Amino acid sequence: MSSKLELLKQLRDITGAGILDCKKYLVRASNNLDDAIKLMRSEEGVKADKKSSRVAAEGVVYFLSNSSRSLMIEINSETDFVARGDDFLDYVNQTCEIIISSSYSSIDDLNNSKDASIKNNLEELRKNYVTKLGENIQIRRFHCLDNSEGFITGYTHNNKIGAVVSLSKDDSQLSKDICMQIVASDPLALDENSIDQSLLANEKEIYKAELDKVDKKDDIKRNIMEGKIKKFISDNTLLNQPYIKDSSLTLKKILKDNNILSYTRYQLGEGIEKKQEDCADQRASQIKALQQ
Repeated sequence: MSSKLELLKQLRDITGAGILDCKKYLVRASNNLDDAIKLMRSEEGVKADKKSSRVAAEGVVYFLSNSSRSLMIEINSETDFVARGDDFLDYVNQTCEIIISSSYSSIDDLNNSKDASIKNNLEELRKNYVTKLGENIQIRRFHCLDNSEGFITGYTHNNKIGAVVSLSKDDSQLSKDICMQIVASDPLALDENSIDQSLLANEKEIYKAELDKVDKKDDIKRNIMEGKIKKFISDNTLLNQPYIKDSSLTLKKILKDNNILSYTRYQLGEGIEKKQEDCADQRASQIKALQQ
């Protein structure tokens, strides 16, 4: 193997960049490996900053647990094409290991901290993979729990929707079933007491407007209203929803002497305005990005 090809291989192994980029920087650095690395890394931040303005609504919802902590995270990319690749998943795993080894419970906790070390590590890692993959990548949110806070279980469906639940007592099968219930039914709250009262008031206004058009006595309308509100609460609170394994039961009955201490549900890209592209467009965009 010629010395140039050996340098090209070394630069690619060190930086993870594409062959064309490695060749370009070696030429600019007169085949000096150290200078090529410095030049590449001095410019990759500029490239990453330019890409950071682009919408990232694809990616993964991922769960990781170790002996002391459990983490659910959403990390976004621009296209599903990139999100399904091994390189992106490698980035996700490395990011999760950094976060789960820290003491932070959420992205806000991390951002509001003065811990420059972990922030710099995460940002350097992110920029490296933005350069390597040619797309904007963002850590959107995460929820990290100490395992001492309860019996914690997480579940993700196709890396697109995930849930993590904390129970007061150990029960592997029940906790997994509850996670699946949360993923499938998207409850608004745990029970009637924890549901947003403004949301209930809004539902009542909607039902009232509907009933105002009905020619029935006030007491009948009142009974109808109470029935609609009761059904709304039943359909949208975790403890009162029909159990996914047996619709004749509810989680309230299944739990018995156990309790749900907390739960969190993430759905990939929820609330982000997505750019509509088909698979062919995504691939074309990816190829174009890699050529930049």
